[in-house]
Amino acid sequence: MNDLTCSNRHYCETKVSFLKFENRNEFLTSAGLFEFSLLVVAMILGWLFSVQPTVHAHFTWQAVGYGIAAAIPLFVLFLGIEQLPIDSVQKIQQTVLDSLGRLLARCTHFELALLALLAGIGEEILFRGFLMTWVESYLGYGWGLGISSVVFGLMHAVTWTYTVFAAAAGAYFGLMFDITGERNLVTPIVAHAFYDYLAFLVIVYDVRKSQPAETEPEEPEQESFEW
Repeated sequence: MNDLTCSNRHYCETKVSFLKFENRNEFLTSAGLFEFSLLVVAMILGWLFSVQPTVHAHFTWQAVGYGIAAAIPLFVLFLGIEQLPIDSVQKIQQTVLDSLGRLLARCTHFELALLALLAGIGEEILFRGFLMTWVESYLGYGWGLGISSVVFGLMHAVTWTYTVFAAAAGAYFGLMFDITGERNLVTPIVAHAFYDYLAFLVIVYDVRKSQPAETEPEEPEQESFEW
C-alpha cells in the first residue's frame, strides 16, 4: 500500500489498524453489524429523501444468472492484479492477509458466503438502490453512476490504490443495475456477493499457502476453513 497517502510501512499499518480484531467471532459480529447498518442507513436516507432503495429489487433467475456471470470478469481481474509485481499492489495484498486473512481462514464456507451476501445486500442497496437512484433523479444517469461509484470507493479508502479499484468496481456494479434491460438491484447484489465470496476464498488460500505450519489461537468449538 505504498502510495501518496501511505508512504511507509508504519503509516500503512496505522491506516488498517481498524481492521484488526481479537478473534473470529468478534470479526464476524462486527462485519455483520456493519453491513446490516448500511442497510438501515439506506432505508433511513430513502425515507428522508423520498427514495425507495429496494423498489427495483425483483428476484428473477435471469437477474441471478447475470449477477453470477458478471462476477467472473471482475474476479479474473482481481486474480490478475494480485500477480502484478507492483509494490503498492503487493503491499495491499500483504495488509489484507495480515489484518483479515487469518480471521477469514477460521471461518466456515457458510460464514464466508453469509458475510459476502450481507456485503452485497447492504452495500448495493445503499450505493445503487439509494445513492445512485437519488443522484440520478436530479442530475441524470451519468452523474448518478459516477458519484455513487466515487463514494463507494471512498468508503473502501484504505489507500488511494485500493480506493481507485473499489470505485471502478462500484461503477461496474452500477452498470449491472440495468444489464438485464430492466433495472434490477438483484443483479449487482449477486455480482457483488459472489465476487466477494470468491475473493475470500483466494485470501484464505493465500493464508494457507504462506503460513502452512502456523497454528491458530484457541477456538476449539469451531472448525477452521478447510480446502
